[in-house]
Amino acid sequence: MISLAIKSLILAVPIFTSNPANGFLALHARFVTRLSCRSPTLCHTRQSSLYSSVDNTEASSTEASSEEPASEESKGEKAPRAEEPSDILNSPAFLQRKVEVLKSDAAALDKSIEEANAVYLANKEEWSDKFDKLNDESRMMQERFTKLGADQTAVATVDVVKQMLNVIDTYERAFNAIEPSTDEQHKIVAAYRETYDKILHCFAELNVTKVETVGAEFDYELHQAMMQMPSDEYEEGVVCQEFAPGWVCGDRLIRPAMVAVSA
Repeated sequence: MISLAIKSLILAVPIFTSNPANGFLALHARFVTRLSCRSPTLCHTRQSSLYSSVDNTEASSTEASSEEPASEESKGEKAPRAEEPSDILNSPAFLQRKVEVLKSDAAALDKSIEEANAVYLANKEEWSDKFDKLNDESRMMQERFTKLGADQTAVATVDVVKQMLNVIDTYERAFNAIEPSTDEQHKIVAAYRETYDKILHCFAELNVTKVETVGAEFDYELHQAMMQMPSDEYEEGVVCQEFAPGWVCGDRLIRPAMVAVSA
């Protein structure tokens, strides 16, 4: 009979889908039920053990389910602790301490500035006169060097212009002597005139200009009198005719103008 009960038990094994323990308990209950007709005492004992097993299983599952929310609640409680450092940095005590430190640093800086100013004033009283003399000497040397540089530039310009004046005089004598009559001659004269104008433009860029002559009062520093001649147009002592132009570079005379003065 026992072997027949075991075979029926094997055929009645359920498919465990969610919880194998629950399926085993159900199988055990069926086995006990089949044996109840043969041994009532054994049936009572098996049922008691079955109920106690079921109670233990339910209790353990209940504890496990109760532990999971607890762990989740504990995680939820621990999560805000990540914000504790920011709360500490923004706390009144920390900010008050920070203000005190900044005030102490500012006081130390003010003290060092006062000490430096005191040292500066003490040294100024001792060395101010010497520093003033050194500054004056340095300024005078700079002015002297600047003037020397300008003088050297003017001297070089005068030397170059003196070499070019012969070319200018040749152009002017040619323009006064030639009277073009044909178109070809006019083109040649225009080409020479263009070159002459370019030279005068270069002179202007170098601050080289002509000396004023006709109609200007005679100036022995700028004019060289070649002769005196009577003139009804100009008063006595006034330049009435120019023989050769004079040139100056700024205030420096390059060549005096050759003129005739009215008598």
